[in-house]
Amino acid sequence: MKRAACLLCLLMLCHSTAFAQEPCPSEAPEAPKPDDPNEKCKPDFGNAAPVMFVFPDDEKKSDNDKAGNDKAADTPKPDASKPSAKHEQTRQAPETCTYKAYAWDTKKKRSTDHFTVSKPYRDVTDDERDPNAPMCTICSEDQVEIDPSTFGVKADTIRICHAFAPQVRSALEAISKSGEFDIEKLEGYRPGKTRGKVDKNGLRTEWSQHSYGTAIDINANRNAIYSNCPDKIVGHASDVRTCKKGIGGAYQPEKQPRVSITKGGVVYREMTKFWKWGGEIEGTTKDIMHFSITGY
Repeated sequence: MKRAACLLCLLMLCHSTAFAQEPCPSEAPEAPKPDDPNEKCKPDFGNAAPVMFVFPDDEKKSDNDKAGNDKAADTPKPDASKPSAKHEQTRQAPETCTYKAYAWDTKKKRSTDHFTVSKPYRDVTDDERDPNAPMCTICSEDQVEIDPSTFGVKADTIRICHAFAPQVRSALEAISKSGEFDIEKLEGYRPGKTRGKVDKNGLRTEWSQHSYGTAIDINANRNAIYSNCPDKIVGHASDVRTCKKGIGGAYQPEKQPRVSITKGGVVYREMTKFWKWGGEIEGTTKDIMHFSITGY
């Protein structure tokens, strides 16, 4: 009887073991794997809220993403008046630097003392670089041609510093397409000492911004340079009534609205996206035709 009872207990124990829960794959790699090997290892939370597990790498990535977003929010928008760093990184510097220049004779009121320079580009001096945009030099090799005829304007081809040529071209094209203004005359790169102190011979001693290709004159034949002006230029002939006209055509915006530059007009709107207008510079001189980095 005892032998039979023991045998029965042994049979029951074996039956229970055969139907015991199969171990998780991680505990028994040799066991056949279901579609999701870890499905049976997921804990049962019942009615409790699930727990989010964060691994070290994920936590680091999350922190980096957050820092990146914070940094992006704090990073100022690119300044349209400055060329992109990408442009500077992709451009190869020229081997040579050549240009023809002159000095302005304040006594004779004309250009004089013409000279030519040709040298290795590595020898370009600080004086030959625009102090506001050092990547723009007096070298002709740093200038890019803009042909107005490609966007329907009958004016001479000009050259602008490579760093600003795309912006200038885009602005001129927008002005032309606006139908609000007629471009008749353009002047860009033009090396010359037309600013600064006067030497003993009456010659100017400092480079203009045209010298670096960082300036443009638009319709000089309609928008003159004026001196002895008491106020800023807005867009009326009366703005220059008490001024003394210098180089360029008389400013008559009421009579010639389609060729005169006015504050708020399409030329002003497009060009001041990246440069300043000579009609708003400080002092008594107003260069209405002129746009450049500083306005001077």
